[in-house]
Order: sequence, then structure tokens, then C-alpha cells
Amino acid sequence: NRCPHTGAPLDWSPDQFLDAEGRFIICAMHGALFEIESGRCIYGPCVNQSLERLPVRLERGRLLLNKG
Repeated sequence: NRCPHTGAPLDWSPDQFLDAEGRFIICAMHGALFEIESGRCIYGPCVNQSLERLPVRLERGRLLLNKG
């Protein structure tokens, strides 16, 4: 949950990360748009930078972050 531009949280409201159409992840601070599949910034001050990918797993219908 960090923008590569400033390290600011991406969510504009708790656990809200997507634009109005649900097509892109949007940074609450500068409005940068990121592709959901790749995490690559396609608009904003960090164009062509990417979000940090974290390992996750689906367990009993919940998405969980893998430790270490």
C-alpha cells in the first residue's frame, strides 16, 4: 500500500484502491493510475515505475499476505 513516487498510502478510503470504473489502482495523493495485473504506473508522476509485488495466498475465501 505504497506509491512508488512518495511512499504515500494508495487507498483513498480504508481498503479502497480502485478508480470509479474498477479498472485501475489509483493513488489517493497524486491520482497516479496503476495497471491491476502488472502494477505498472500508466499515468501520474511515477509513469513506468511499478508497485511492489507481495506474495499472497487465498485461504478460505480470504486473501492473505505470506510472511517472509
